[in-house]
Amino acid sequence: MPDINQHHVPGFGPDRCAAYLNGTEGAPPRELLVRTMDSLRSKHAGDARLRALDLGCGPGRECVAMLQRGFRVIAIDPYEEMLVRARALIASDCAELADQIVFVKATLEQHAPTITPDSLDLVHAGFVLPFVAPAEFARSFALLRSGIAPGGYFVGQFFGPDDEFIRTSPKSAMTSHGAADIPVLFDGFDLLEHEEVNREGRIGQGRTGRTGRTKWWHVHHVVARRRSDG
Repeated sequence: MPDINQHHVPGFGPDRCAAYLNGTEGAPPRELLVRTMDSLRSKHAGDARLRALDLGCGPGRECVAMLQRGFRVIAIDPYEEMLVRARALIASDCAELADQIVFVKATLEQHAPTITPDSLDLVHAGFVLPFVAPAEFARSFALLRSGIAPGGYFVGQFFGPDDEFIRTSPKSAMTSHGAADIPVLFDGFDLLEHEEVNREGRIGQGRTGRTGRTKWWHVHHVVARRRSDG
């Protein structure tokens, strides 16, 4: 597992990281992202490779799906071990596309100032934005959002205040949002999907049959498209 002691992300300590890796090993790419990518590609059939950012890319299963659907990808993760796993998965599953992805070891807080406005057709932030500290969230998310080009998409998750990780973390470590916050975050976007889940569940389930531990989830699953005049 990643060396949490060397580079610690508040809210994502060794136990949580281990549960994530154990529960998601062998899992397919997230269905919400796949549906959105397929919709976006169908609107740009025959175009050059679209530009995507995978924030918190983890072991790389979403990166592979992006590459295979014709995206050029910037993959961001603060843990070197995650980047090692992602590179290995790409070498195994789509080595011929390895020149279409760039890996960056960073958090959103570190990477956000380098994002060029209007430069991305797709941003995927899979269960990672809650781990941005409250003091840094507004600035970092504004820079991330401004990087999405008109007509581009955001796909990702936000945690609500009832989520177990939010309730059991120091107040300065993680960021939560209520249902009414989501439209505000996406001013200038069309909110295409917003599903709120507030229930007990497990942390992933991969094809290997491993299942992560039980936790209480309070999650907003979001797909948003930036308006042409947004």
